[in-house]
Amino acid sequence: METSNPTRPESSHLGKSFHFKGDITGTEDIYIDGEVEGTIQLPNQIVTIGPNGTVNADVLARELVVHGKVKGNAKAQDRIEVGRSGSVLGDMAMARISIQDGAFIQGRVDICVGGSATTLAPAPAAEEPAYSAPISAAATAAPSGGPQQGRLLDRRV
Repeated sequence: METSNPTRPESSHLGKSFHFKGDITGTEDIYIDGEVEGTIQLPNQIVTIGPNGTVNADVLARELVVHGKVKGNAKAQDRIEVGRSGSVLGDMAMARISIQDGAFIQGRVDICVGGSATTLAPAPAAEEPAYSAPISAAATAAPSGGPQQGRLLDRRV
C-alpha cells in the first residue's frame, strides 16, 4: 500500500548546521533552521524560519513564518507571522500579519489589503510628521469652519 500523499506540497529543509550564501529560488516551501545570507525569492511558497534560523536576506514569499531571526526586508503576498521567539529587523509588507507576545520587530509595517507583495510599492516619503504639535489655546480658538491646527491625529493623506 502506497503511503505518499500526491497532494502534499514538496518542501525543503535547511538544517541548523548549514550555512548558505546566495540566492534561494524555487517552487517548494522551505524550512530554514540554519544560516542564510543573500536573497530568498519564493513568491508562491511558504518560508518558515525555525527557532535556530538566522536569515540576513530580503525575503519574498506567499507566507513567511518567523521563529528565528530575520535581518532584511520581508514581503509576503498573503501573511507574515512572527512567533514569540522570532525577530524581524527590516521593513515588512503583507496583506495580513500575526505577531505573538514576546516577538520583536523593528522597521516599517505596511499592510496592503487586496494587494500582493509583488505589486507593493514603497510608501512615499512623508513631507511632514504624522502628528502635529500639541493643542494650544491659540489653536483651539480657530474661527468656526476654519482649519484647526494641532490635532494629534492630523495626517496628510
